[in-house]
Amino acid sequence: MWESAPVARIRRAVSGDLDDLLIRERLEANDLASIVGLGRVLIAYGDDGGLIGWLRWGMFWDEVPFMNRLHVDELHRLHGVGRLLVDEWEVLCRNEGSTMVMTSTLSAEPAQHFYRQLGYVDTGCLVLPGESIEIIFRKQLA
Repeated sequence: MWESAPVARIRRAVSGDLDDLLIRERLEANDLASIVGLGRVLIAYGDDGGLIGWLRWGMFWDEVPFMNRLHVDELHRLHGVGRLLVDEWEVLCRNEGSTMVMTSTLSAEPAQHFYRQLGYVDTGCLVLPGESIEIIFRKQLA
């Protein structure tokens, strides 16, 4: 359960957010700028206007929105920020005509339980040498 009510607002990232994202992301500047330009990054920011989390996605099979990254800064975890980001993403995807979304996480990470609580179902897995199994999840959008 959340420790308190979410204290974040969600919006699509814009080019002015790149500096804040780049110091936290693992992508190159040009790649991240391109993804932001496509409108495929949502950011969560607190009352002070500071970035506290983000969600980044691409397209699986060029058709299905696939969440590539969900991150909430450690101080803001367990306050519903991740859920707000995912909820907003699902609404955007539905409004843009998608009937399903997907994501994945390593089987060794607790995030798998978070996604299942949000209604995501196990769909398959990817096995790479020397790594935990990558669980693939999907969710039908109503």
